[in-house]
Amino acid sequence: MISALDLKGPVYDPGGYAEVTRSLALAFHRLGVKVHLQRHPWDFVRTNLPENWQKALAEMLATPPGAGPFLQIGVPDDFRKDPLRFSIGLTMLETDRICADWVRKCNEMDEIWVPSTFNWHTFTASGVDPAKIKVMPLGVDAARFRPEAAPLPIPGKRGFTFLANFEWNLRKGYDLLLLAFAQEFDPREEVCLVLKTLQNGPSFDPDGSSIRHEIEQFLHRLGKKATAPIILIPQVLAAGQMPSLYTAADCYVLPTRGEGWNLTILEAMASALPVITTRWSAPLDYLTPANSFLIPSTGLEPVPAIDRWRDKIYAGSCWAKPSLAATRRLMRLVFTNPALARERGRRARADVLSRFTWEAAATRMLRKLEEIGCGPRQLENEY
Repeated sequence: MISALDLKGPVYDPGGYAEVTRSLALAFHRLGVKVHLQRHPWDFVRTNLPENWQKALAEMLATPPGAGPFLQIGVPDDFRKDPLRFSIGLTMLETDRICADWVRKCNEMDEIWVPSTFNWHTFTASGVDPAKIKVMPLGVDAARFRPEAAPLPIPGKRGFTFLANFEWNLRKGYDLLLLAFAQEFDPREEVCLVLKTLQNGPSFDPDGSSIRHEIEQFLHRLGKKATAPIILIPQVLAAGQMPSLYTAADCYVLPTRGEGWNLTILEAMASALPVITTRWSAPLDYLTPANSFLIPSTGLEPVPAIDRWRDKIYAGSCWAKPSLAATRRLMRLVFTNPALARERGRRARADVLSRFTWEAAATRMLRKLEEIGCGPRQLENEY
């Protein structure tokens, strides 16, 4: 197996690409690979990592660059083809197509790795050379995210607890989630909704005041004077606290409009939580009717204007329209059938352990990198 590689991506922020970068770097390191790590400066908000992780990552950041393959993790805008090395971009997108600038940048690379078959189809349909694209599923640390983790104390939590862990943006479907919860559950029922969310980037709101105000305004427009508790956790939790967040809940719910992979769903599955989420996009590579509760989409709709950066990326694309009625029905089903929910959660953890660990993801990638180093023979997708 390959003994050294160069890896570039965001490292310290709480976002998905940084989680992928550091998780793969640490997995490669555990497998005996010498990693030269380059940090992409996305760290508007930093997450508190365990000391042994920080030490290992610092050593990799200080390791001199090598001459082997160069794996870059992030958005294609940041990809750079190195003329002296085999250059790979690992990326993803949540909608039904990618923009022309991304197509051009992807086609400049030697290969593009995407986590899901969903993105294999969306990237090739948009114009990326199919011969360049390989499906490389990502993973989860199932030794950390496990049902035995001590639950995180959450002030105000009561009864059956729904949890959503996401970045505060419209794609995640927080408006549908708030609407479904407020309409389905009476304020007197023993149930609550925990939102672990933040606005990542320059607009980071450390105490969540702007998010809390938006939730209050949303409920006011619904005419809701009272709901069952909706609890906001806006701060960045330490990496060591994250497993306990999931075990503090009874169900993970996210009526997302589209995902390029979604690490938080896998973390919930590894924690043996039943998952309610949308039957569309990348998660269908690891979600089934046997290990989750899937919200049907009523079709696709154009992505609305969000902000300048996302508007460029999402131009002309569509995402899913998760069914509000089905979201309500599935939340009620899980609430009233805890035995069924627990069985789905047990099946979810078993499926994650069998196929979607970081060690499995890193090993798959190393086999592909070794093949690149051995000669020009093309590999077929393994997944």
